[in-house]
Amino acid sequence: MNNEQMTGVEQAFAGRLAPLCDGRAGLRGGLMAEVREPADAGGRAVIDFIASSERLDRCDEIICASGWRLETYRKNPVFQNAHQYGDVLFTLGRALETEVRSGRLYQRVEFAVDVNPLARIAYGLYRGRFLNAVSVGFLPLRWEEGAPGAGYRRKHLEQELIEVSAVCIPANPEALQLGLKGGAVSRGDLRELAELLRTPAAGNEFCGGGASRGNREEAQLLQLARAVRQALGGA
Repeated sequence: MNNEQMTGVEQAFAGRLAPLCDGRAGLRGGLMAEVREPADAGGRAVIDFIASSERLDRCDEIICASGWRLETYRKNPVFQNAHQYGDVLFTLGRALETEVRSGRLYQRVEFAVDVNPLARIAYGLYRGRFLNAVSVGFLPLRWEEGAPGAGYRRKHLEQELIEVSAVCIPANPEALQLGLKGGAVSRGDLRELAELLRTPAAGNEFCGGGASRGNREEAQLLQLARAVRQALGGA
C-alpha cells in the first residue's frame, strides 16, 4: 500500500483502524462461518471454516470474496486467539489452506493440540459447535460507498488479508461451561491451562511469570484466567 492509498484509508476509516500483526493499520471484522470436521482429516485436529464473506456486517459493510488478496497471509498463516500475538500461548494453529471458493473465504486450520492446551480447548469448542465465528484483519485497498437504497454503507471490492483469529476463546465462561458439560472440552485441559497461566485460587490479580507483556496481552491473559477458573468452578 502506497502513501496515497494509506491516506485514503485513514480518511475513510477514521476511528476504526487497529494495528495488525505486521504493524500496519487496518480493519478487523468478525465473519460467521460454517464449521466442518473434514472426512479426510486422518486423525489430525483439523477444522474447515467456510466464511460467508459477502454478508452485511455490523458496520453496514460488505466484503466481496473475489477481492481477497491472500499472498501476504499465506507467508505466515497462523491462526491466533483474538488477534493476540504477544504470547505463544495465543497461537492456536496454522492454516493449511486459504482460498476463495464459490464466493466464500475458505480455510482449513490445523490446531496445535499436542503442545497448547488452549488450542485443545478451542478445537473442542469449534468441533462441538459452541463457537462458529472467526475474525479477520485486513487492509482495505479498494471500496465503494453505498448509494441511497443500496442496502449497505460501504462495499469492500479489494482487500489484503493479514491475520485470522478465533473469537470468544475463552473469554466467554458460558461457552467453556457448556463445552465442558457437553463433552467438547475436558476438565483436564482446563486444569492444565489454569496451571500454565498460574491462576491464583482466589483474588483478582494475575500471577503469570516470565517476560513482561503489553497491557493488552496481559489483560487478555487475565480474562482468560478468570474464565477458566469460573468454568472449573461452575461446571
